[in-house]
Amino acid sequence: MKETNKNVRKRGNVLLESIYDATVEVIKEVGYVNLTFQQIAKAAKTSRTVIYRRWATKFDLIREIKEYKKSFVLDGELFDSIQKTESLREDLLQMLTLYQKVYMEVGPEIMSAFIFELSQNNEKIAEIKVIAKRKNIMIMEKLMEFARERGDKIKKVSNETLMLPFDLIRIENIMRKSDIDENRLVSLVDEILLPVFRG
Repeated sequence: MKETNKNVRKRGNVLLESIYDATVEVIKEVGYVNLTFQQIAKAAKTSRTVIYRRWATKFDLIREIKEYKKSFVLDGELFDSIQKTESLREDLLQMLTLYQKVYMEVGPEIMSAFIFELSQNNEKIAEIKVIAKRKNIMIMEKLMEFARERGDKIKKVSNETLMLPFDLIRIENIMRKSDIDENRLVSLVDEILLPVFRG
């Protein structure tokens, strides 16, 4: 039987993963701002129609990639994965470690693109930004409640201050552009976060 040179049409998860991978590769080549569906389709060996049928915008695509890759690390939301430990220090370290694992699994290209989109003045994205911020505040409120249950002395801080751990880890990843090891996470907790939150 003769082999054919025609490409086998990709379907389902195989097609999706091909598009996800192609998106990351094209971002590496041209940057997120210059990314187009046409470039992705070419790299994924599919048609623009297939992509436009599923995603209306680039942001919709990278948001889906982010959630897909996050699922490899977390079974659900970060909030649900946080468990009470023996101290606020360990709680914070657990949270940062999980967040960093998600960041590395998703990858700097998609995370940077996602953060870039959240920084834009876009009505649709503004609602997503509010939800993301609220989720992060809920995580920190959970940690503060753990601390109160243990009888730890903690400071009363604003919601903006509760966002500090997430802002900090994002800045670390953007500025360092390399793996952040356990020692660095410990330093962030001991030298920056604990003095802010512990009374």
